[in-house]
Amino acid sequence: MNKILKLFLTVLTFFMIQTSLKAEQALIGVVNGMVCMECQKKVEAALTEKAGTKATVDVSWPENVAVVSFEGTTNLTEADFKNVVEGVGFTTGKIVKVDEQVITAADGVVTLKKF
Repeated sequence: MNKILKLFLTVLTFFMIQTSLKAEQALIGVVNGMVCMECQKKVEAALTEKAGTKATVDVSWPENVAVVSFEGTTNLTEADFKNVVEGVGFTTGKIVKVDEQVITAADGVVTLKKF
């Protein structure tokens, strides 16, 4: 029983160390001009295509915010974000890159207020 407990604690410690070493980054940007769900879908599809499958994208037209989150480091720059959004017919406001997990557009709004 004691060996099982030691093994369990060792595995748990290893898992916690591995999880804490994963860098997380997100790009958060204001997207101007979205007025409906179709606008939101257009921006989300374009950012998803550019960011790839390792990213999570959340866009909210009522909040005028788009978030692209990465479990590791981002492969997008602020300029890439801007170009993608402008490429589908919208303009951008503030765009920031943060070294934290931001998954939802609502969280993105809160994070943007810090800058």
